[in-house]
Amino acid sequence: MDAGSIREAAERLHRTESAVSHQLRTLERQLDAPLIERLRRGIRPTALGARYAERLGGPFADIERATQQLFEPATRRSMSLTLSPVLASLWLVPRLAEFEAAFDDLSLRLVTTDRWLDLAGDGIDIAIRYHARRPSGPSNRLFIERGFPVCSPAVATTENQMRRALAEGRILVNQAQIDEWRLWRAALAEPLELSRRRERLADSNLTLEAAAQGYGIAMGREPLVFDLLQRGRLVAPLGLDFPTGGVYEVQLRQGATRTDVHQAVAAWLGDALAQAMVTVPAEPEVAPT
Repeated sequence: MDAGSIREAAERLHRTESAVSHQLRTLERQLDAPLIERLRRGIRPTALGARYAERLGGPFADIERATQQLFEPATRRSMSLTLSPVLASLWLVPRLAEFEAAFDDLSLRLVTTDRWLDLAGDGIDIAIRYHARRPSGPSNRLFIERGFPVCSPAVATTENQMRRALAEGRILVNQAQIDEWRLWRAALAEPLELSRRRERLADSNLTLEAAAQGYGIAMGREPLVFDLLQRGRLVAPLGLDFPTGGVYEVQLRQGATRTDVHQAVAAWLGDALAQAMVTVPAEPEVAPT
């Protein structure tokens, strides 16, 4: 209860801000009492909330200690990974069972945030970074993002049906990528009519799910849309070959912690990304002549 904002609390708990806010509201309804004061800049516990948190602190600490002592092997290693909440939700979480099978003695701590954390300063081992444009200079292996219109098979399955749906249906606008439809249309060799019926949604989670439910047409971005395409919940009748200019990169924290296991985890993440994206080989740093 000592976090100064919902964002800080979410980062400590490794949850999204919306999930923490929802859980707080649910708890307050169940207790029929306010636990936090929502201020213009941040939050603070009410007097009752502070006493409640103090009383719960001891039992929660006991539960954590008991879990570590009885159920976690002493040799189990821990590693932290930071990535965006939407990438974690749509791409990584469905692969956590595969990760655990590959690294059964490793505990992966996810730090989900849209901010770029300082790996050394924040004590983070690995990051999956998104660059809106390909970085200049030496780089790690890069994964090219492609974006393309997607919809439910109930809306369109052929190119002609998709063109008609784009002209007459509902366009779902991702507020996290507000210009993506304009940029996609500008890159087309031939002009294509887009409907003026627009629905704005907060992020890729919402736009892709709305599209899968047949509510409209979304811009699918790799690797976020990959699993939905594989399961057949979404289709891309106009094709997939529309690079956005953005790239993903797996970065390791520099220094003594860059061990073989860190390299192995980074390679596993890279291979998993490669299955859902176009890959560009790493560009090694060129020594001066």
